[in-house]
Amino acid sequence: MPSLADVKLDALFTMLKGEPGTRKSTCALSYPKPQYWFSTDQKMEALVLPAKRWGVDLRKDIQFDDYKDWDAPCAKMKQLQLNCPFKTIIVDSITSIGDAMTSQVKKLKRTQGDGKVIGGIPVAGFEEFNAEASAFQEMIAMLKDIHKFHKVHIILIAHVIAVRKDNDANKLTHHSRTIVTGAEKISAKLASYMTEVYHFNIKTEFDAEKEGQYALMTTHTGNDYARTSLPLSKEITFNSEPLYEKWVEPAIRKLEAESPIQRIQQPSLPQKPPTTSFSA
Repeated sequence: MPSLADVKLDALFTMLKGEPGTRKSTCALSYPKPQYWFSTDQKMEALVLPAKRWGVDLRKDIQFDDYKDWDAPCAKMKQLQLNCPFKTIIVDSITSIGDAMTSQVKKLKRTQGDGKVIGGIPVAGFEEFNAEASAFQEMIAMLKDIHKFHKVHIILIAHVIAVRKDNDANKLTHHSRTIVTGAEKISAKLASYMTEVYHFNIKTEFDAEKEGQYALMTTHTGNDYARTSLPLSKEITFNSEPLYEKWVEPAIRKLEAESPIQRIQQPSLPQKPPTTSFSA
């Protein structure tokens, strides 16, 4: 039976979430090499520029496959459960791999002459979203197994969408961003499996001529959830610098070197005799 002393932080289970174009994939590129990418967004060309500027070996350090369904990435994950030569595995992204899951179901149902069709276009319904949720649960289980057994970093990249919730009873309005997937319930569950959740955003300047700064949050802001198990700053402005090398890895080493704080013993208070409402 392991204890907390046996827990190692050299491999993290991480979600990088935010709106498109906030450099989530670029930050994932900074994690240990070699890396394998489940490319369902199919935009690996966006990583060539930062990879070259960071001195990444394009041939040896980064491998990927583009995927359009769920069966192929599922088979690859099962293969990696047995043999994983990589130090970091990235799923880019949750949104598009969810689309691949539902698309696979729609395609199969269409060949069977089944499924909902509007204007000649297959439309996802309740069964497709149930299949997506089930596939996501299978994916998390396999990635957790790879992460624990092979001691590798797992990174899930997620797109978010703004959500407004009105509470008429309290006359309150809450604005937040949630992960984009077809099935809403599994979207809410995914982040709960993560050790690290970083929310990406742009720090805009008041001067329109100046470019905004790329930043991320590591703690919950009230509108956007995030969390970390590492001694990281609440906000990190990374711009074009490698996230893992400059911030995450030093935080891991700092936590490993930190000594437990001796608990201060509180003085015990004198005990008062019990009181009763009647006399014997």
